[in-house]
Amino acid sequence: MVRRLRSNRIVSRSVFSLGAAALAALLPCVAAAQMPGGPGGFGGPPQQQAPPKQQGPETHAASGADDGPKMPTQEPTLPEDPLALPKGAKKKIGTDYDPETTEQGRAKETKRRFYGLWYSEESGDYKFRTLFPLWAERTQPGDRASLYSPFYFNRRSKDHDADIVFPLFFKLRNFETTTTIVGPFGRSEKKATPGSPGGVDTWLAPFFFHGQNDDKSGYFHIPPLLTFTKYSQKGGLNIAGPLFCKWRGGTVCDPRTADAVDLGVAPFYFFGRDETSEYEIFPPLLHYYSYEEQGDKSLNVWGPYVRRHDRERDSTWVLPFYYHSWAKNEDSLTVLPFFHHSYKGNESLTITPLFANAKGKDGSSTFVTWGYARHRGRTELDMITPFYWEYRDPDIELKQQVLFPFFYRGVSPRMDDLAILPFYGRFERKGISTDTFITPLFRHHTDIEGWQTNVFPFFHMGRQNQSNHLVVAPFFWDFSSPKSRTTIALPIFFRFENEETITQVALNTYYHEKKGTKEWEMHIFPFVNFGETQNGHYWNLFYGLAGYSQEGTKSKMKALYFPITLSE
Repeated sequence: MVRRLRSNRIVSRSVFSLGAAALAALLPCVAAAQMPGGPGGFGGPPQQQAPPKQQGPETHAASGADDGPKMPTQEPTLPEDPLALPKGAKKKIGTDYDPETTEQGRAKETKRRFYGLWYSEESGDYKFRTLFPLWAERTQPGDRASLYSPFYFNRRSKDHDADIVFPLFFKLRNFETTTTIVGPFGRSEKKATPGSPGGVDTWLAPFFFHGQNDDKSGYFHIPPLLTFTKYSQKGGLNIAGPLFCKWRGGTVCDPRTADAVDLGVAPFYFFGRDETSEYEIFPPLLHYYSYEEQGDKSLNVWGPYVRRHDRERDSTWVLPFYYHSWAKNEDSLTVLPFFHHSYKGNESLTITPLFANAKGKDGSSTFVTWGYARHRGRTELDMITPFYWEYRDPDIELKQQVLFPFFYRGVSPRMDDLAILPFYGRFERKGISTDTFITPLFRHHTDIEGWQTNVFPFFHMGRQNQSNHLVVAPFFWDFSSPKSRTTIALPIFFRFENEETITQVALNTYYHEKKGTKEWEMHIFPFVNFGETQNGHYWNLFYGLAGYSQEGTKSKMKALYFPITLSE
């Protein structure tokens, strides 16, 4: 299947497939002329083809079982303390401490000598001497470093060596890596160690940079020619001016051998593929192509022409006028602005500038034209001009009629609605509620819980279960329930009653009572106030000009606002 699909794609895009192959062939040639020899990258030789398999019947796996790798028969062993860290690593964890910068071999006692330009320092195996500014030397166990004038530096140690004639010559050794620099020329060599391959780096800055490792990885850069190469056995990147190639799998940019490759000539041509997909872009011709093996999906664009394919559906577009898609037992064709027709199974839709006709999979049909529309199915709808609509649902015996914007009528076993806008409306949910409107100002509502009448915005009256209300705005409000009642008649009367108290204000009188007790009080402002408490009573004229109060066996009187005790 994959071979057949790829053959079809090669035939449909032969010109650009040849271009991709030519570009892939050109990139190695360009780099080979710039960097002869060397594995990988642009200059690597093409990989040799594997020898053809021997023809003949395939043998059973058991016949070659002795030739394949064998499973280990012994359990792997672990060190005694697998979590133990080397001392050197333990010192470095959590810090930027570098032991190379620490003076070694010092003792507790230090001897210093100073004679004019001469200075020396000795401490155990550590020594430092200088004849400023001509010479300085530091020695410590296994390490000596000397500076002769400001231009020559020399160092010898177990892991590091240096010979520097600043700024012309540098020769450095850092563990297994040796670097030599003479002006713009440089060469660095690294010996192979367990787990780290060796390699060589050579450069002539800023014109030439080359590196190659024992694991067949490396790089090659010529900045003046805009040539950059980086490669390994797993892949790499080549750039030569506008040409580029990035690949994965193998050491050479070759679409025939790489597992994945992206190449092109920017900004004119781009091509890429991997194990399951590929793409191609040619901006000057407004061309784009992509393919995904999963689902057998492809997209091919040439300017306004678009071709799409997958296992379920195919489509062809010529933007912005022509659209055609098809699949098993379905098809859709659109030619804008003149025609559309589609079907899927028993469903179909046809649209033209004059009419539209649709059929549903349940056998329903809809027809629409200028000034008339009709639907027939489980429900029915007729539209005559945009103003008259009639809807019917035989299953629930519902019929609704609208003559926009003046008339509405709806009838069913559950409802009976009539509206003659804007003067009259009656909406009934049989056995549940009824609303009647006469102009937008009058409304009367009844339901199973009560009734309500409104003359907007002044009069509101109604009852809901055991609660009543009466409002004549803005002067009179009365709200009552089994537990409370509030009555207000502005501005002369206020009464608030609940299960515990009664409070009433009428003109200049105030009355308050606590239900279930003997406590009450009455005020006639500002002349007199009197009342009764739980154990007594009281009265006052002008709030203390004269008065009397009794609380149990205690009694008091007031004269000119002074209290006088009569009994204790």
